[in-house]
Amino acid sequence: MTLLTPSYELVLGSEQWTEQALGLDLELHAVPLLDVLHVRLPAAAPLSASVGDDAKLTLDGGEGAAEVFSGSITAIRRVLSEIVVTALDAGGELARYRPAVTYEQATAATVVRSLCGDVGVDVDQLEDGVSLAYYAADPSRTALDHVGRVCGWSGALARVTAQGKLESFVVNAMEAEFALKYARDLLEFERGETAAPITGFVAAGESGAGSTSAPEALRPTTDFFAGSRPEGPSSERIWHFEPALRTAQAAQRASAALGLRYDAGRRAGRMETLLKPQLRPGSVVELQDLPDKLAVGSVCLTSVRHRLSPERATTSSRFREAGGDLGGLLGSLGGLV
Repeated sequence: MTLLTPSYELVLGSEQWTEQALGLDLELHAVPLLDVLHVRLPAAAPLSASVGDDAKLTLDGGEGAAEVFSGSITAIRRVLSEIVVTALDAGGELARYRPAVTYEQATAATVVRSLCGDVGVDVDQLEDGVSLAYYAADPSRTALDHVGRVCGWSGALARVTAQGKLESFVVNAMEAEFALKYARDLLEFERGETAAPITGFVAAGESGAGSTSAPEALRPTTDFFAGSRPEGPSSERIWHFEPALRTAQAAQRASAALGLRYDAGRRAGRMETLLKPQLRPGSVVELQDLPDKLAVGSVCLTSVRHRLSPERATTSSRFREAGGDLGGLLGSLGGLV
């Protein structure tokens, strides 16, 4: 039997570390939450990095190295026994920025790209998402909140990549990217299911126009649904009023996304595995050979935590069960460009 030997490569400022760390703790989340890295070093470690310097982390669980984090140092705390370094990813720049700008004839991707450009955050591939006649990015929300909002309307997950770029995409729950096997990879596992009293969601826009370029897209109206008003609000049907969604298509897309997220989110759980650096929020994972009463097909990870210390190297994840082909449903609505 071959024993896996986890390792790391940590860059803090101009220094590279491959040993001495008492502990590495990396929490990865989807927008609008932040990725946070905590590094514990001995009190006598020759650390010369300062707040504001770059921080990068590569992990290897023993089966291949993967870059997992790129950001900047936001805090350094020194006590008698150790030094604790904290770093945030590019989401920290977006979280500090409260914009005051209105976009016209934009897509969700246009808004995201512009907000990132304002603070110097690079973008990777972005889901075009809903079309907007206008969008007011007001300072009551941070830029990170706005990114999460427009991506949510689009049914897209937004996250910061390991290279520090922001990306958004519709999770394809029908195709697993990774496979984890019971008795080989999984150390702990639990899943649960909650009641489902909500039977439908409606994202009510404010014009019901056929396109964002139509004159009526900017006019007040009493028919938000272009003649196809769904069943009204009740204890089982939840309505959201979203005035920025000026077309019936955008409202339908946002409604579908709300429903599928709810359906998947009520069947959720957590697991702990051997260190798996490739796992990130939004990863779709096939779980193999679980006992019958715990068996589940594919799951979508909602948060991931990598921890490495001299005693232990693990990845903990929270997940929701794959609740449907969101990409296929949105495509049938004509929402994917």
